[in-house]
Amino acid sequence: MKLKVLTVIILSLLVLTGCQNKPSTHEQQIKTEQRNKTIKANQKNWNKKLENIKVLDQNEFENAFIKIPNGYNDESTSLKNLENGNQYLIEGQLIDLKSMIDRPIAPETEAIVYVSKVISGDRKLQGKTIKTVFAGGLTKGKYLYEDYGIKNSQETIYYSSATFPMPKIGSHLIMGIGNYHPDNKRQEEMYGKFGLTKNNFYTINNPETTFWVKTNGKYQINNPAFNNSAAKHEFKNIYKLTDKFNQQ
Repeated sequence: MKLKVLTVIILSLLVLTGCQNKPSTHEQQIKTEQRNKTIKANQKNWNKKLENIKVLDQNEFENAFIKIPNGYNDESTSLKNLENGNQYLIEGQLIDLKSMIDRPIAPETEAIVYVSKVISGDRKLQGKTIKTVFAGGLTKGKYLYEDYGIKNSQETIYYSSATFPMPKIGSHLIMGIGNYHPDNKRQEEMYGKFGLTKNNFYTINNPETTFWVKTNGKYQINNPAFNNSAAKHEFKNIYKLTDKFNQQ
């Protein structure tokens, strides 16, 4: 009898502890409202930053740049392989974008992402805000190829990636990420200038193939090269995976 009573007490304490650790619906609602306010403010600030900024005209290069990477293998594309191939597979929301205007050679933009769900990997990131980078963004004329005909090396220009359109602040995303491991000391110092370190920075795996953005209520592959009838017929597995994400 005493053993039964003791067991009931222990179970009750475990349930109580779990309830105390789990945020209430009211707390979650408050945090969501605060996050939405932050997103609106950040959208306004980012749009203001882009006012009167020259957007690089890539019309003559665009068709050549919009493509599916040669190494992409649709036969091996599945949720299981995506989970196994990434340290974390997450669903999140883009909270903010920050310019990395002095990043040399390849323009990038810092992205602040709230992790709403860890699909696979260590759940420690769930409910956290992380930093990563997106291709493209604000840069100086001196960092672009001469082919673009930029005469003023100090002119601020917005460069957009053909295979990775910049998601809008507030967008919902699905992507595979991993802890940042610098390729070399020079790269570590470069990212360090923007406050991106091994302690707070996560890199995106295969952003041109396995990165989804929710558009009009449904996830779609971010790379425009996938979003046409010919690609849909040829690359069936990535579309099956996309459908699976939309059924969650």
